[in-house]
Amino acid sequence: MMRKSGKTRIIFSRHDFSKRQLIILVLISAIGAFSTWIFYEVLFTKPSDDWFESIARNSSLVTLPKDDTPHYAEMEWWYYNGYLNTDSGKQYSFHYTVFLLNNVAHHMVSHASINDYQTGKYLTAQRRTAGNPSKSKENGFEFIQGNWLMTGGNGVDQLKFNIENISLELNVVSTQPPIIHGGNGVILLKDAGDSYYYSRSRMKISGVLKIGNTVEKVTGISWFDHQWGDFSVGQLTWDWFSLQLSDSIDLMIYQLRDKKTSEKILYMGTFNQNGNVETLSAEDFNVIPKKEWTSKKTNIVYPTEWNIEIPSKNIRITIKSRNESNEFDAKLTTYNIYWEGAVSVQGTHTGFGFMELYYMNEKNSVFR
Repeated sequence: MMRKSGKTRIIFSRHDFSKRQLIILVLISAIGAFSTWIFYEVLFTKPSDDWFESIARNSSLVTLPKDDTPHYAEMEWWYYNGYLNTDSGKQYSFHYTVFLLNNVAHHMVSHASINDYQTGKYLTAQRRTAGNPSKSKENGFEFIQGNWLMTGGNGVDQLKFNIENISLELNVVSTQPPIIHGGNGVILLKDAGDSYYYSRSRMKISGVLKIGNTVEKVTGISWFDHQWGDFSVGQLTWDWFSLQLSDSIDLMIYQLRDKKTSEKILYMGTFNQNGNVETLSAEDFNVIPKKEWTSKKTNIVYPTEWNIEIPSKNIRITIKSRNESNEFDAKLTTYNIYWEGAVSVQGTHTGFGFMELYYMNEKNSVFR
């Protein structure tokens, strides 16, 4: 019994050893074949620009126009601001944003505002829809909420919305390459998460503006932003500026702080001149609030005039709000309040732009 048992064990051990050898040989062969295929694909069958699309070309984690489309991240938005001039010489400004929120609940929110500089009126509107009513569109987006429309892709877009008796139908077309922020298209927000981020900073506007029964053609310039990622805006406060300056300079500056502690989370910017893009760190610029405006409705204090200096670019400018009373009460849709409006630019450079300030309460204001 003992010998038979021993022989049986010996035979089993030899069989087991041979099986392991076979498995190892198969694995080595498979790894070798895969490595040979990768080597061949990289060196012989594909040009480098085809790998990861634009990633290999510019080290960007944003690929366009592919990333114009929705990503179904926790937070995502498509944002436009712009200046409008009518044929009769009237001036207006607007902002229009679509948010997709995918967390416990899934819904789409739209915010829009119009400044009428003839009357001094600031009009706002907001809409919220359960789920995601956007239509699937390759390399683009299409959002419809009633008679509001935001659609486009690859820098050829259309906007349609109305507030009270004013309606806009705009064609918005990019005139230069997109700007990839943060160097590779990602900005890091510490505990709040990370965000992909790019802009189209000079988009040509053409279309019509209708007030009552009066229709006028309009032209202008727009700035477009697209951000997405698993990040929480509820943990942040910020000052944000998009400026279109003389000498074909486009400038974005972001100052993000921790909402509870006011600790600086990310102070950064992007300088673009004729398609030459540079990322700015906090040491590259100074942004100083000068004049304040206090909301009578919320008592939040907003700086409506700032000095901005970028010594390395010989930029020293003062930006001023065109209308101080541009507080947007979005508590019905996104449960927050922010300041959003157009600014004029004077100093070493002239121009125009937009400013967004999000403090939520007077304790978070930069003046406190």
